[in-house]
Amino acid sequence: MADPYIGEIQAFPFTFAAQGFNQGWLPCFGQLLAIQRFTPLFALIGTAFGGNGTTNFQLPNLSGSITNSQGDGPGLQPRVIGESIGSPTVGLIISEMAAHTHGLQIGSKTAANAAPGPGTSSNMAAIDPLFNGFVPPPSTTTLAPNAMTLTGQGVPHDNMQPTQALIWCIAYAGIFPSFNS
Repeated sequence: MADPYIGEIQAFPFTFAAQGFNQGWLPCFGQLLAIQRFTPLFALIGTAFGGNGTTNFQLPNLSGSITNSQGDGPGLQPRVIGESIGSPTVGLIISEMAAHTHGLQIGSKTAANAAPGPGTSSNMAAIDPLFNGFVPPPSTTTLAPNAMTLTGQGVPHDNMQPTQALIWCIAYAGIFPSFNS
């Protein structure tokens, strides 16, 4: 393999890449590096991913993340190098949920012997044929405790897209890219 450009990031499919390898590659795990030891790499990426810029700088953390191009395009948000966007989990609020309804099943069974619905259990009641849906049921009607529940409960759901696990590494040795080309 030819010498990489310093600052070049590549994905590797072998586990030992996580420790760095070939005297020129480091994993992109967001670790702090000493500027004095990695001066050429610092000259290229600076503190775009963190660090104090006087004694250390930080590599990008691509563990569990995907990469995104910098810049912008029609209808897209402008993105800058080093910016972190997105979240592995998302909690929806009512205004973000698609409008929908849930039918309430009313039948002749009592709450004590009703089965959780919907389903085809033998103790599920069909809709009461005497109830036409336009008048309220008798005030003595008891509904099963699970007939009406909160939606969402504010618990975030997984937001990760299908992913192939690889180890992203950055070259700290090799060819220093020319600013004039």
